[in-house]
Amino acid sequence: MKNVQAALIHNPNSRRNIQDNGRFMRMARQKMGEFCIATLNDSHLPAHLAVLKKKGVNFIAIDGGDGTVSASLTAIANTYRGSPLPAVAVLPSGNTNLIAGDVGFGLRGEAAVDRILQPESLKSSVRAPIKLSWPGQDMPSVLGMFGGCTGYARAVRIAHSPTVLRFAPHDLAVFFTLFSSVASLLWRSSRQSWLSGNVLSWHAEGDDLKEQREGYSFLYMATALEKLSYGIWPFWNTGSNRKGFHFLDVHAFPKRLPAAFFHLLRGHVPNWLWSHEDYSSMIAQKMILETDSDFVLDGEVFPASSNKQIMLEEGPSFRFLHV
Repeated sequence: MKNVQAALIHNPNSRRNIQDNGRFMRMARQKMGEFCIATLNDSHLPAHLAVLKKKGVNFIAIDGGDGTVSASLTAIANTYRGSPLPAVAVLPSGNTNLIAGDVGFGLRGEAAVDRILQPESLKSSVRAPIKLSWPGQDMPSVLGMFGGCTGYARAVRIAHSPTVLRFAPHDLAVFFTLFSSVASLLWRSSRQSWLSGNVLSWHAEGDDLKEQREGYSFLYMATALEKLSYGIWPFWNTGSNRKGFHFLDVHAFPKRLPAAFFHLLRGHVPNWLWSHEDYSSMIAQKMILETDSDFVLDGEVFPASSNKQIMLEEGPSFRFLHV
C-alpha cells in the first residue's frame, strides 16, 4: 500500500481491553497521536469517522470484538458512502471474535501498531458483510458477518448468560450455540418447544438461485465469513465462486439431527445431509425472511419488527488486511 494514512478505533470496554487497564491505548496514542480514537459508545463512531475521513484516513484498524467490528463497518460504510472504502484490520479483544478467526490482523499489542504504521507487503482478503434491514420499518440498516434467528437466537441468549461467559472460551460461540441446541433435546420439558422452532418463511436470490420456503425453522444461521474457528463449518457450497453469503436453515422437527450436527461441527457435509429435505444451505445475495423470532447479528440482538420481515443482502466489499 502506498500513501497510507492509518487510524485505530479502540473499544476500551471490550473484554481484553478492560483487563489491559489502558496500557495498549496509551502506547498506541504515543505512536499514532490524533489518529488513535477511543470510543465508549457506538453512537460516537459516525462523528469520529467523519473527522478521520477529512484527514485522509484510508486504513482503519478496529480493536474490539465482533460487536465493535460490526458497528464500525456500518459506520464506515455510511461515512465513506460515494468514496472508496478504507482498508480494515481486526484486532480481536472482545467476548466473541469469530470475525478475527477468518480475517483477523494476526498481531496484537505494540507489534500490531508498528505493523499498522508500516503496512507495506500486508496481505488482504475481501469480504462483503451481510446488510441487515427491516422492510417498511423506520430502522437504519446494519452490517455484520455472522447472524441468525429461531434456534440460533434462543441459543445465543444461553451463550451470553453470565454463567456461561465466565467459563466458556469466547471464540467457541458457534460451537456452544449448536451444542446447546442439540443438548436441549435431552430434556423432555424443552424438547418439544425447541424442535417445533419458530415461524420462518424465506425467499432467496443469488447467482442462478431463486428458492423459497414456508414453514417452521429449528435453526437459521447466515455468514459472510469463509472460515470459523476449530474447523466448524455448518454450511454447504464451500469453494464455489458464487457471490453472496452462506446460510443454513434446519427445518422444524428435523430428522437425524444429532448425526447432522456431528458432521457440521467437524466441517463435513456427507452426501445424505447435502440432499436431505430437512436441511437447506445455499449461497444467496438477497433474502427476505418473515419470522416472529429475534435476529442476532454479531452478538447484537434485534427484536422482531411489527411486520415480522427481515431483509438480508450482500453488503459493500471491504478489504481486510493481515500479516
